[in-house]
Amino acid sequence: MKKRPITDYSIYLFLCLVLTGLLFVLTYNQAMHPGDQVMFKSDILAYMQDAMGIDSGYSYPYRLFFWCVRGLAFFMPVEVSIATVVAGLNLLALLAAKFYSDKLIVISADDKSYRTKHIFADLVIFCVFLLSMVVTPEGIHLPHKYNNYLGIFTGNPWHNATYTATRPFAIVAFFSFAKILKEYEANINKRDLVVFAVSLFLTTFTKPSFTLVLVSVAGLIMAFRLIKNKFKNLKNTLILALCFVPTFIDMLRQYGGVFAGTGDAATESGIGFCFFDVWKLMNIYIPEAVFYGNIFAIACLVAFAVNRSIKGDTLYKFALFFFLVSFLEAGLLCEKGFRFQDFNFCWGYMHGIFFFELVSAVKLLQETFKKKLKWYALLITYGAFSIQLLSGIYYFVNIFRGFTYE
Repeated sequence: MKKRPITDYSIYLFLCLVLTGLLFVLTYNQAMHPGDQVMFKSDILAYMQDAMGIDSGYSYPYRLFFWCVRGLAFFMPVEVSIATVVAGLNLLALLAAKFYSDKLIVISADDKSYRTKHIFADLVIFCVFLLSMVVTPEGIHLPHKYNNYLGIFTGNPWHNATYTATRPFAIVAFFSFAKILKEYEANINKRDLVVFAVSLFLTTFTKPSFTLVLVSVAGLIMAFRLIKNKFKNLKNTLILALCFVPTFIDMLRQYGGVFAGTGDAATESGIGFCFFDVWKLMNIYIPEAVFYGNIFAIACLVAFAVNRSIKGDTLYKFALFFFLVSFLEAGLLCEKGFRFQDFNFCWGYMHGIFFFELVSAVKLLQETFKKKLKWYALLITYGAFSIQLLSGIYYFVNIFRGFTYE
């Protein structure tokens, strides 16, 4: 194999640094306008209060992000500290995405377009971090779409610092578990297990929204395979299950306190069930909301299904199942008490959107380079990608200028 062209790494790193700088400025401006409902509206006020040891009225038992902010705040203003942590962790997420996509998108060294294809692949993977739900300029209205973000959501919610903070660890946990799924019944790779266990614990300790979905998905898949194989894979299944123990312990600690009732307006009283009741507070047209938030991934799903290229692709099926479970958890679970309307289960759904988009992009690149898709399938999928990318750039620019994310 040829060595990766230096231009490949240079272009990707340059783009990463540009986005990192922009995100630093955005988060800093959000921190300078905490609680402002007009300019740079975000969720950052309570995070800053917690990091400074001030009672915010909320309980945040997932401490990694806050420890990082508080540690840097000894040397710099807290506004600079929180912007540094958010931008830095997003940079790690960008690098993690490139690391795993490089392993999955194999380009022949004899290919005359070797260098060009690598650069194109990196541009697509980078742009996944800019995708948003469909956004239209003011005055243009789409059917059953009343907000840009609320009720539709995006895999890149730039107003929430803890979501951004947990993503690098979530990316490692997602791809390492997908790799383990392919082989754990026949062979246990101890290194892969350690990487998965550590990354899952770190993402849980940063924010548990990703973990709530992954644990459900993993439990269902492992239970199904166990029954299907008549418990012949019990030993390896139990070994894999041990990777979840540190995370389970931390989640028990977190959820033992987060519903203890720390708010003044009302008390928190646990998790309940509903039928999209919280979601409907923001958008009553759920199917349209899912479509507007996922047109690229949906277009890819149709193209891959028609081309019959999904069978045997463990990673893609895992991403699709992860998305479906995240959607169901967002629609069927809710927090009781004064947190009901906060719709905190939407964060897991947004992780579902992000990984569905990221894996769809990886598979689309694989299919493109192998020339397995018809020209019209490429036109539709890359067209849908372009719509969400242009929407995402427009969305980010407006947030960067101080407009509301909603």
